[in-house]
Amino acid sequence: MNLSRERVLLLVLLAAVVAVWWFAWGELSAGLTITFLDVGQGDCILVQAPSGRTMLIDGGGLPGQHAGGYDIGREVVVPALLARRVKKIDVLVVTHPDEDHVGGLPAVVEAVPVGMVLDPMLQTENDSYQRLCEEIRERKITAHRATEGQRIEFGDGVSAEVLNPPDPRLWGTGSDDNNNSVVLRLVYDDMTVLLAADIDAVGVMRMARHREAIQSNILKVPHHGSAGSAVPAFLEAVRPELAVVSVGADNPYGHPSEDMLRELQRVGAKIMRTDEDGAVTVKLRPPKWWAWGYRARGRVRKLTGQAALVGVSE
Repeated sequence: MNLSRERVLLLVLLAAVVAVWWFAWGELSAGLTITFLDVGQGDCILVQAPSGRTMLIDGGGLPGQHAGGYDIGREVVVPALLARRVKKIDVLVVTHPDEDHVGGLPAVVEAVPVGMVLDPMLQTENDSYQRLCEEIRERKITAHRATEGQRIEFGDGVSAEVLNPPDPRLWGTGSDDNNNSVVLRLVYDDMTVLLAADIDAVGVMRMARHREAIQSNILKVPHHGSAGSAVPAFLEAVRPELAVVSVGADNPYGHPSEDMLRELQRVGAKIMRTDEDGAVTVKLRPPKWWAWGYRARGRVRKLTGQAALVGVSE
């Protein structure tokens, strides 16, 4: 069968368009993906490594949610994991036992297989945390006590370093649970992501003393952007290109504080926040990163960056 010249040109053009889109999709689908889920005033972070291994950090939670019959783990986190084709959580990190971090995790452990748990194992009477511990014991999941210096390898150049809490734990800080929360630094080749949990003034100052160990391309802003964690020395040491604030809309704490937003802008960070951008997804493929979130009325906000490569501590 003979094809006209016009049809041949059309087929060639179509093939070229498909090839371009295929290449673009490969650029974005490969690499390290970090999703900061929108769980309101709380934290929940999904890490998907190029190797296929996954890490979930916290699970959101609302005070009194179970009494009202609502479970953010069942209603938000588990569906988000399934939508992202997560069949197993290789590492579950409990940064600390506050409700806005652990409230959704019992439902997650019930629904998705977990390989191991990393937990600072702080003393608490939080019911959600006790339920989580029961689920972990019933499923015979290995739990490790988180302490600075630990390292988790995910393959394909991705690892997670535990920078906090110290051993012995901090005491008498006025916010011990927060300041002993698990701080992780993800390393992917020469790019780094600092996930600062809920450390407040004392924990942030402690981190600031280790400048090279915390310098990072991406920062999960500590303690939802509270004024207490807006320490100039810390943010100058991290000097992130992108800062993500996990925070609830119209929260009663005034998070993120004007102090934090001002300091982030001063060090040159682009800012995304879950109360305005919804779930924020960050893709790293060294030396580039992409970030996007879905605003109200379906509007998509996208940011991109060419990483200024930082030193990676060994």
